[in-house]
Amino acid sequence: MVDFGREIRPILSNHCFQCHGSDEGTREADMRLDLREAAIEAGAINLDELSESELLQRIKSHDDSIKMPPEEVNKPLTPQQISTLELWVKQGAEYGDHWAFERIEKPAIPETSQDPWCRNEIDAFVLRKLQGANLKHSPEANRETLIRRLYQDLLGLLPNPTEVADFVNDKSPQAYQKLVDRLLASPHYGERWGRHWLDQARYADSQGYTIDGPRVMWPYRDWVINAINDDMPFDQFTIEQIAGDLLPNATKSQQVATAFHRNTMINQEGGVKPDEYRNEALIDRTNTTGAVWLGLTVGCTQCHSHKFDPISHDEYYSLYAFFNDAADSNNTGPTVDVYEEEMFGWSDEQYQQLAELKKLQKSIVELEKQIKDETGLEKVEWDWVKPHLVKHETESGVPLSLLDEGSFLVKEKPAPNETFKVTLGPPDSNGSGENSITAIRLRVLPHDSLPSNGPGYASNGNFVLTDFSIFVQGEEQPLDRAWADHSQPKFDVSGAIDNDAKSGWAINVNSAQAKAGKKMNAPHEAVFTFLKPVNLQDAAIEVVMKHASNSNYLVGHFAFDVTSTPVPGAEDQSELKAELAAAKKQAAKLKSLLPGQGKPVRQMVIQQQAKIPATYRLIRGDFLDPDEEGGALSPTVPAALMTGQEKPEFKNRLDLAHWLVSRDNPLTARVTVNRVWAKYFGRGLVETENDFGFQGTQPTHPELLDWLSVSLMENGWSMKELHRFIVSSATYRQASDFKPEHLKKDPGNYLLARQSRFRVEAEIVRDQALSASGLLTPDLGGPSVYPPQPDGVYNFTQSKKSWPTETGADRYRRTMYTMFYRSAPYPLLSTFDTPDFSTTCTRRVRSNTPLQSLTMANDVVFQEFAAGLAKRVTNDESIKSLSDQLKQLFRFTLIRTPNPAEIDVLNHFYHRELERFQATPKAAEEYVQADSEGTDPLQLAALTSLARVLLNTDEFMTRN
Repeated sequence: MVDFGREIRPILSNHCFQCHGSDEGTREADMRLDLREAAIEAGAINLDELSESELLQRIKSHDDSIKMPPEEVNKPLTPQQISTLELWVKQGAEYGDHWAFERIEKPAIPETSQDPWCRNEIDAFVLRKLQGANLKHSPEANRETLIRRLYQDLLGLLPNPTEVADFVNDKSPQAYQKLVDRLLASPHYGERWGRHWLDQARYADSQGYTIDGPRVMWPYRDWVINAINDDMPFDQFTIEQIAGDLLPNATKSQQVATAFHRNTMINQEGGVKPDEYRNEALIDRTNTTGAVWLGLTVGCTQCHSHKFDPISHDEYYSLYAFFNDAADSNNTGPTVDVYEEEMFGWSDEQYQQLAELKKLQKSIVELEKQIKDETGLEKVEWDWVKPHLVKHETESGVPLSLLDEGSFLVKEKPAPNETFKVTLGPPDSNGSGENSITAIRLRVLPHDSLPSNGPGYASNGNFVLTDFSIFVQGEEQPLDRAWADHSQPKFDVSGAIDNDAKSGWAINVNSAQAKAGKKMNAPHEAVFTFLKPVNLQDAAIEVVMKHASNSNYLVGHFAFDVTSTPVPGAEDQSELKAELAAAKKQAAKLKSLLPGQGKPVRQMVIQQQAKIPATYRLIRGDFLDPDEEGGALSPTVPAALMTGQEKPEFKNRLDLAHWLVSRDNPLTARVTVNRVWAKYFGRGLVETENDFGFQGTQPTHPELLDWLSVSLMENGWSMKELHRFIVSSATYRQASDFKPEHLKKDPGNYLLARQSRFRVEAEIVRDQALSASGLLTPDLGGPSVYPPQPDGVYNFTQSKKSWPTETGADRYRRTMYTMFYRSAPYPLLSTFDTPDFSTTCTRRVRSNTPLQSLTMANDVVFQEFAAGLAKRVTNDESIKSLSDQLKQLFRFTLIRTPNPAEIDVLNHFYHRELERFQATPKAAEEYVQADSEGTDPLQLAALTSLARVLLNTDEFMTRN
């Protein structure tokens, strides 16, 4: 009998369903072939005379006017396909359910499980297929290959020679299993497999579109790493990301998990329509959910019913309805405060410290407000006089011009973050006749030579004065309070005396201030009072003005006045000030105990709206054309995917999340197992891992796929158990050597007669080089970092991005922590096929280009790693001879021990490079920037050249 699912449906799907499928809008001749009843009713199948069925007449006809498929669609049937269809019709034209939409049942284990080669059930299923094709499995790979493979697959790093030697020399039967368990327990396991998940989550550190501004998403990334390390069951992993906010008494961690669907892009351009881009985000969430958990191209139904799979246009928007409850819009939305490392689990004591810190911070704000309110500086009738000007200069040496009226003007181009220093002596006379100064006034004054006729040097006339301090004979005099006639929101004048270079006084105005009559480019003044009066008779005072934050945001025109007028409230506030000082001291102590210094970041999350809008089918997918006449749609999932006896009721995202990981959903377990399998073998059991629908490929081992899927659910959705089971199989442990019979019978290795060889992903290319060099900083999580990258990356983007290249330990963090801008990703990542994550990526493509080799050979990053690798060898006192150094370089990069022929090549190359550097010894020193005491720079340079070659070999970048 002809098998409908394996032989017939693929033909109909590829050649017929586009015009004769479920989509009414594009169906031709009212002929539907995806359902048997519809095909019979339309006359395509004639049950009374099967051989006379119109389907057969059309596909066998030589008359172009009636032949199917028509010539213009360019999808002709082969003679073999026509023969198969004819046989199927004559056998009764029986249809069958699509294999992926059938309920998952656990198949029986083949008898081949008794074969000595089999280590677990995986091998039994694989061996049965091999025997059916008369193929033999491959022998187990050697131990050096096995440990390298496991490190690459489970950690994305390389083992060091000591770890390799320990495994190779461990003769116990449990040696391999102990290694597997140790790697699964490593924190780097969460990084490696977290990176795979982040691809599907379309994780990025920027908003997307043309402006592509930065945003905080790294707490979600850390949540993923921690969840995977903790082996959070995949069903819970799913529920928290889809609907963590809807769980009873949702924790902060569960709220952060919902950022999975805040990874959508946000358009920050002026004039965007918020409702349009909210719709774009909801479309993305619907499509991503369908791709990640269902392995279906549900996005095809955004504009019309699916041409191939049984998903209607209405069903698409019923799925969309689950996400229409989200409270976010294009540029705004709910957030939660997250502290660094909080996603890796804080102790109860740390949360108690955080609660105490929050109370202290609130108390500090209240005390500062109380003190400020009681000072009444704005009500004082000051008696200002001009001080005597002794000296005026800038830190860079650019002149600070003194004008006739006693003010200072920045005329020549100063340093971008210039510091002004002005020395003041006793005034010629003052109102009180004393030289005991209680306060100093800074007046900022507009000038027609400055930008926008403002008082500041910035392009709009503004400035940011980050520090205003007073010194007498080199000793800083404490300032008590500050007041200004106007401060820009979030840039209060108090920021100029708080010893924080990130805060300061600025004078821009918001709309409310503008309505109140405030202007930026107008005269303004700030008053700074001394904690104790300063006697100008004894010594002059030096005023220091710093502009440490924004470049060129300098005060441009200014003057000083001093006074001896008593400062009100100073003596009456001693208790308040003492209380404030104690609170600040305790807060500083708590900040030092908490990761991230007690400063949270705001992580975008999903939250449900109080009033959920109605969902309508969008005609042709146009958000401006909802089908309101058709009525609002309730949230539900496609009927073809419900395999339970009772149809579930759906109300919200939490119901959807529970259904996605329920026993009644035929897809999630299959899709998840298949993707994990693909990471270990280079290809899934279903090759089209992103399409389990009618257009997808049949599984090569359907029983194995279902057996693993049921086992995953039976084992509590433990992903570590799934990984452990796969890597423990004899199938996984095979050598990858290619044999003649493989080329003849199974060149694509679909039957798994050997292991697969494939290039590691972009991040692992760099991470392997990092681990080989010995430079790797193994810290987990935290804000994204900025390793070196070529200049000019942002020359062709709409807005130039800041890239403060790391100089410390963060320079050598794992690549998954690299700041990721969607509009211009880190060049190494683009070169090695990392997508821009505008949409979900369930499988990366692999290419082989000359640019990849050029990057490995010439990029300064890899040159730095090569130098680190060379120093790692030369700094090891246990490695004395050149021969041992060459062998150790080889072991660090390729893990195995070189054979005699390879040693000769290494030796020849080293001496060739040594001779080259001996001819140019200065170039050698510049090449490696030798900083190891006692290391010959010529030798180090030659070893660095050899390290660069090893890092650029195919074997280094390949998982074997």
